[in-house]
Amino acid sequence: MSKKWYFWLNCAILIAISLNLRAPINVLGPMIESIREHYGISSAMFGFLSAIPIIAFGSVSFIVSYFSDIKILFSALCAVVLGEIGRSYGGITGLFVGTTFIGAGVAVTNVLLPSFVKKKFPKHTTAMMALYSFVLNLSSVMGIWLALPLTYSIGVPHTLAFWLIFSILALMLYFPEIRNNRISRVKIRHKHTKSLMREIGAWKITIFMGLQGFLAYSTFAWLPAIIAQKDYGLEYGTKVLLYSQFVCVPVAFFGPLLLGVLREKHKSLYMAFLCSLYVVGYLCVLLGESQWTIYVAIVCIGAPMGGVFGLALLFISQKSSSVMVATKLSAMVQGFGYLIAASGPFAIGLLHDHFESYTYGIIIVLCVAVALNITGILAHRTKMIG
Repeated sequence: MSKKWYFWLNCAILIAISLNLRAPINVLGPMIESIREHYGISSAMFGFLSAIPIIAFGSVSFIVSYFSDIKILFSALCAVVLGEIGRSYGGITGLFVGTTFIGAGVAVTNVLLPSFVKKKFPKHTTAMMALYSFVLNLSSVMGIWLALPLTYSIGVPHTLAFWLIFSILALMLYFPEIRNNRISRVKIRHKHTKSLMREIGAWKITIFMGLQGFLAYSTFAWLPAIIAQKDYGLEYGTKVLLYSQFVCVPVAFFGPLLLGVLREKHKSLYMAFLCSLYVVGYLCVLLGESQWTIYVAIVCIGAPMGGVFGLALLFISQKSSSVMVATKLSAMVQGFGYLIAASGPFAIGLLHDHFESYTYGIIIVLCVAVALNITGILAHRTKMIG
């Protein structure tokens, strides 16, 4: 196998796997009424169903580094395929069990892809992380955009099964990686006595990942409802979320590339600008009532949703001294990070139930956005870890 062919095969694997990381999960939100009607479940049960993947992200991530990368990544892709089949055609039990399998599989790939990039593209890490971030956010757009048209045309079960196309494709492309009995090889235990838990730099990146996730998942969960409460309607609120994702996708790709070419003194300014857009966007949501303020909010919320997540992934690859450290750092950052992120939608919902208003939830979001700005600069200045 030539190096050029091997390079493009790894690119195809990266793209195919990335396409599975958001769409099968984000597709649930727009389908809320259709899923509730089809399976006869309550809003509370649907809320639990939506929380399963995020809980899996925060729990499964911690165990990934204890297994062979090839073995567990192959198992994760199989889990996603089986989960999508079970969720689509297994009735109400399959709906919840299948979503758990999908969440666990995606959690594993979330952890391993940054180290996969560092291992397979050592000379092109920044560009490949930009590609990964771009495709991941494209997957998010696809899930939101295609959910309702597919539901109306082919029904709930087949819409949930539609995403099998991408998971099976990823599994087929990954098969060359398991040749020569690689999947049965025992993971080599490296001597690495220093725990990343004691690395302040690792915690800076972890908190940065957690805060950006807090903002992103709060936006996914509540932005349509917040806009709807301004007398625009839930359908318009869903479109606002979708349009913000259209802004998100190009920023996710070009953001890490731009950071790679900027001079060191300008990188912190770029990151501060990107993170501060969250503040501007949610101030427009909090104080604005007119459509033009909503348009400003779409841009100012969508840009950091793509750019900041890409930076968090880039930090994992760039700040790790080796592939082994990258895997452990990715597990720590995404494990604790998603646990922090999972608290966002819950906190806003709790505040809304108590005050019957989204105002206090938006204020919390604004405070987190300011904290994100600070931790982003600290994470960028972190020295090599490991």
